[in-house]
Amino acid sequence: MPAASRSRILAASAAIYVVWGSAYLAMKVGLATIPPLVLAGARLLLAGVLMGGFALARGERFERSHLRPVMAAAGLLFLGGHGFLYWGQERVSSGLAAVLFSTIPLWVVLVEGLSPEGIRLGWRAFSGLGLGMAGILLLVGPAHLWGAGRVSLAGAAAISLAALCWALGSIYCTRAALPSSGALAGGAEMFCGGIYLLAAAPLTGELRGFHPAQVSAASLEAVLFLVLVSSMIGFSCYLWLLKVASPARVSTYAYVTPLVAVGLGWALAGEAITLRTLAAMALLLAAVVLIVRAQSKRPTAVLAAEMESQAAVTR
Repeated sequence: MPAASRSRILAASAAIYVVWGSAYLAMKVGLATIPPLVLAGARLLLAGVLMGGFALARGERFERSHLRPVMAAAGLLFLGGHGFLYWGQERVSSGLAAVLFSTIPLWVVLVEGLSPEGIRLGWRAFSGLGLGMAGILLLVGPAHLWGAGRVSLAGAAAISLAALCWALGSIYCTRAALPSSGALAGGAEMFCGGIYLLAAAPLTGELRGFHPAQVSAASLEAVLFLVLVSSMIGFSCYLWLLKVASPARVSTYAYVTPLVAVGLGWALAGEAITLRTLAAMALLLAAVVLIVRAQSKRPTAVLAAEMESQAAVTR
């Protein structure tokens, strides 16, 4: 590969690490004055309109047969995935939310392994699952364990459930009749997901006492960042990398972006990092590394699911 191409790949990879790693801090800023489902829904609706409109303007077509699978994927990835993620992030730090949500490959492996047509799991996959479960249990274990630093059980459970929903949506996306264009599929799914979340917001009671006038300028800027930078720029870099780089290289985002998120949360938001959370993060990231490397060496439905879902939608 020519040096210029290699440098472009490194630049695009670095952009994804920074953009998706900083998205969690942007979510935290947005949540300061915007309810979680409203924030998630508004971000997805705007991004869906922009991305889908761009795809349609290029002449790509959305068929009637695409509607049902797009709606189903949006329900899993966004109503479930982003709904629980944003709700849970009100209760835990942005860095910890990123680490917990990065366990998606673990849940994909677990679901695929338990499915009727299951996949054969090697020692790396089993080791990764064991380390991942140990990391989650350490975070929510008894308060006296490893001293202070026990995180919100409700927040950690919600984000773990979000990762599971995303894993289910990832697997579904590999088998559903979605538009072949990543931009069109992603835009349609985000648009549907935004509608789902905004419709669910009043049903959860989170609009009680909320008024748009209360939204701060910083929260509005966070929404714009999530729409324009995280969704649009991050998405573009990711699609380009999928075309020119190996899946193993592209999948490194799974364990680099959480580290970026933890560092930014500590440096810019003053988020504390205790010995307990450090130990749990180390276990969870080691688990993700094992799972991703195992599937990169031997391509299976697990790696395909992760690549396909991220090609269709972004964080």
